[in-house]
Amino acid sequence: MGRVPSGRAGVAAETTPEEEVAHRAARRQANRRRADEARPATDAQGLVEFACECLRVDCERSVRVPLYVYRRVLDAPDQYLLQAGHHAFESYRTIVTLGLMRIEERA
Repeated sequence: MGRVPSGRAGVAAETTPEEEVAHRAARRQANRRRADEARPATDAQGLVEFACECLRVDCERSVRVPLYVYRRVLDAPDQYLLQAGHHAFESYRTIVTLGLMRIEERA
């Protein structure tokens, strides 16, 4: 597989599809650990901050959602928590969009 542009303006770095998937998998593991904490830190609205699970290796965005929402995402193996405007797959279907949060699955 060839290298593809990272998608962020002004960034010359290129990534392979394998690097993108590995990045998303690492984000998912970190998010899963946070969700599995006995009492994850929440904000005043009861939201937990999770890392965006898009394919962009340069993405440093986070998404705040209720813990039960993220646990439901984990129950569906082809769904990912994303910053609005970021995507998990080339071909996708949006499940939920709420403010800056989006849940997508493979189409």
